[in-house]
Parts: sequence; structure tokens; C-alpha cells
Amino acid sequence: MGFRELILRRLPDRNRLRRSFLFRVFGKGILAKDLWRFDSRSLAGGLSIGLFIAFTPTIPFQMLLACVGALYFRVNLPIALLACWVTNPLTAVPIYMAAWRLGHFVLYAIPYADEYVAAYAEVKRGRIILGSFCLWTGCLILSTAAAIVGNVLVRWLWKEAHLHQPLRDHIRRIRR
Repeated sequence: MGFRELILRRLPDRNRLRRSFLFRVFGKGILAKDLWRFDSRSLAGGLSIGLFIAFTPTIPFQMLLACVGALYFRVNLPIALLACWVTNPLTAVPIYMAAWRLGHFVLYAIPYADEYVAAYAEVKRGRIILGSFCLWTGCLILSTAAAIVGNVLVRWLWKEAHLHQPLRDHIRRIRR
């Protein structure tokens, strides 16, 4: 049994999905075949959406945003939901600290930006705004990079896995 069969066997069936919370919220659109397709485009898109949302500071709403994104772009829903769990309670703090540092570095590396940033930092509320702006800047950079790398990696692995498929089929026919 291959990886594909293992995954498809563990996915819930339509009757179980009809009784789920997602079906009550999103209706029949959640059962569309595009959302459950197991091909390179759908998997790469689902992983990209999931990783993009995983690196944004939207922890309470990540699964909902991934579901909406998968519905809108018609990509693999289970992979998009699974990829959201990159930021879990154990990894969220290190990821967001790294994102804040990256955002802080980028904002202060831009010429003339530090003057505007310094003006905000003088006010107490400005520090909160500045901190969240640094966090969101870093998160958007990380999420874009993760989505692109995930998409390219899935497409490359899919191509590599299926590149030698005709040769494998030919060898199986010869052995029979």
C-alpha cells in the first residue's frame, strides 16, 4: 500500500462530514471533489495556503481561515488544515519571536523608515503599534517564504515520484 492509499483510507467519508461542524458552517461546498483531490496542484496549493496562514499571528482563527482559503482556491482541504498546525502551542512563541525580530530588522533597515518608527515609539501606544507592526511584517515575510518553498517542494517531490512511474510499471509487467 502506497502513501496515497494510506492517506485516502484515513480521510473521513461523506456521511461523517455531513454530521461535522464544517458542513454546518460551509454547507455543500465542503464536499466538492476539488477539495479532496490528491494531485500535485491541489496538494501544493493546500500546503501553501496552510503554511501561509500558519505563520500569521491569527492562532484562534487559523483553521477557519485555511478552510475559507481552500474553498476559495479549490485546493486540498485536509492538507491546508493540517499545515496550520505548524504553529502549535509549543512552536508559536519561537516562531513569533523570530518573526518579530525579522520584522524589526526589516523595518529598521529601510532608509527613512526609522524616523517614522521612532516618532511612533515615543508614544506609549505607539510602542504597541510598533511591536505589532514588526510582528506582522516578519510574519508576512516568513509566511510568504514558507508558502513558496512548500509549493515548490511538493511539486518537485511529486514530479520526482512520478518521473520513474512508467519504468516501475514496465518492470512489474516483466516480472509477472
